[in-house]
Amino acid sequence: MRHTISAILVLAGLIGLAVILALAPLWRGFDALRELWPILVVLATLGVLFLLGNRHRQVRWIALAALLAIIAPGLGESWRAMPDPFAATPASPRPGEIDLAIGTHNLWGRNASPDAAANLLPPMAPDVLALQEAFGQARAAADAMQAQYAFAARCRSNRLLSNLPILASGCVETPPEVMAAATIPCDWEMPPAVWARLQLPDGSEAVFVSVHLTWPFPGATQDCQRRGLARALAHWPQDRLVIMGDFNAAAPALALSRLSRDFGLERRSIGIATFPAEGRFEQAGWGTPPFAPMLLGIDHIFAGEAWQTISIHAGPNTGSDHRPLLARLRLRAADAQP
Repeated sequence: MRHTISAILVLAGLIGLAVILALAPLWRGFDALRELWPILVVLATLGVLFLLGNRHRQVRWIALAALLAIIAPGLGESWRAMPDPFAATPASPRPGEIDLAIGTHNLWGRNASPDAAANLLPPMAPDVLALQEAFGQARAAADAMQAQYAFAARCRSNRLLSNLPILASGCVETPPEVMAAATIPCDWEMPPAVWARLQLPDGSEAVFVSVHLTWPFPGATQDCQRRGLARALAHWPQDRLVIMGDFNAAAPALALSRLSRDFGLERRSIGIATFPAEGRFEQAGWGTPPFAPMLLGIDHIFAGEAWQTISIHAGPNTGSDHRPLLARLRLRAADAQP
């Protein structure tokens, strides 16, 4: 009797989870659950293994069908993240093309060993480095990194460090026309974000943004921040715009596709887990995990069509609860732009 009740509960949980993930387009609360997709797949697999010993064939088949429905939302991201065995090795930049080594990192205000970031990251992202949560125990490390760059822009807990000249910079703010006409609180929402207009080696310009969105729950604040940020950045040319930071959104949540849609930019960070990193476990007193513990990709880089992604990967352990995200982007020559 006890086993039967357990089997019913597990089966009901599998079916309920499959239905919730399928209904994600209808409500942001369901979509937020998709952020935990890798964890949910593991739990669902354990549930199916538990039910495989059930004597009722229908129970086993229903459980397997529910598992497939739970796995399905993440298949697209997993497929896109697979390396292309036929892809050619990127050639050196052609005349008129520019390669930039960039990165973004949430330093984490409770980082117990932030000096690792100060020592490791500047050589890995010598052109542009975006920082979030540069406060608390991470402030000194952020200052040490800033001293290694020729230029810097700051707003609240975000920074943009650059060895390319910063021509102008500031906090990303709600456009005046929106502030004047705002009738609901959502219109006023803006995440911590700093922008900088950089002069590239060929004398042309590009805008880079470091941003930190809030969690997708509770409430609709992240949706409001997404729309507010997109509205505030809409006046800049999108083809050379680069937005990077901690978006607190992981595939296969539809929040990521909405970010790309609202920004008008392509997400370059596909299938790269950055959270939770080793620092979360070390700070809790559990020691350093024997393997890379990251399950969720909530740090991202969005870039306009003028940029080609040459490489992108998660960086080393820096004591933060996030891993850095490091990339090499190439600005296409004028005759190679789509």
